[in-house]
Amino acid sequence: MNRLPILCYHKVGPAEVEGRFLNVEPRTLRAQIGFLKRRGLGFVLARDLEGSWPERAVCLTFDDAYSSLHEHGVPVLLDCGVRASIYAVSGRVGQSSDWDGERARPLMAWDALRSLQDRGFEIGNHTVDHPALATLDRPAIADQIRSAHERLVAEGIGSSTLCYPYGSYSDAVGQVAGDVGYRVGLALGKRLARSGDPAIALPRIVVAYSDVVPKFWYRVFVRPMLRELAQFGAPRQQ
Repeated sequence: MNRLPILCYHKVGPAEVEGRFLNVEPRTLRAQIGFLKRRGLGFVLARDLEGSWPERAVCLTFDDAYSSLHEHGVPVLLDCGVRASIYAVSGRVGQSSDWDGERARPLMAWDALRSLQDRGFEIGNHTVDHPALATLDRPAIADQIRSAHERLVAEGIGSSTLCYPYGSYSDAVGQVAGDVGYRVGLALGKRLARSGDPAIALPRIVVAYSDVVPKFWYRVFVRPMLRELAQFGAPRQQ
C-alpha cells in the first residue's frame, strides 16, 4: 500500500503583508520543496491520484486561489520545476475571501487561473461560496458542487478534482461529488493518504506558517507515522 503526503497550503507571501494566518513565506515554501526533492520525492497533481499511485511522491494543493499565491508562490514553484493543484471558489473569483472575515484577502481572477492552467497547474473545484458542505442539506450540497463545476468549465477550466472547504466531508457530500462526476476529492486529516483510501475523500495535511524544515519534517512524516504506530502497534520483528 503506497502512502503519499497530500499537503494543504493557502496563502504564500511575506508575513508583514499577509500575516501568519493560513500563510507560508516564499522562502519557507522553497525550503520545503527543496527538502522534499532531497528525499527523492516526485510531485504529482491531485488528478493523478484516481488510478495507481507512484511510489515516493507528494502532492501540493493550494486552497482558495489567493492572489498572494499567484504573486509570491507561483514564481517559487516554477523556479523549482514543480506544479500544484489550486482550488478556486467560483463565486468569489477576482474578489476576496469574505469567509475569512476581517482577515479577507484578494483572490485570483479568471485570467490568472487560465494562465496557470496553461502552464501546467491544475485548477479544481472549491465550491461556489466556500461553505462547510457537511452542514448543508443534499440539494444545497449539490448546488454548491455542480454550479461551481459548471462555472469553471464555462470559464475554460478543466476542473477534474474537488476540494472540500474546511475539510468538511460526509457520505452525502461524497455521493453528490460522485454524481457530478468527480472521482478525486480532498478532505483534511493528520496522516498520509493511502492508496487504499476512497479517492473521493483523501486526507491532506495542513502546512502552517511556522513549519520551517525541521517542523515540516515532523508534521508531514514523523507525526503521521507515530499516530499509525499508536493505532495499529509496531510491526513484529521477524
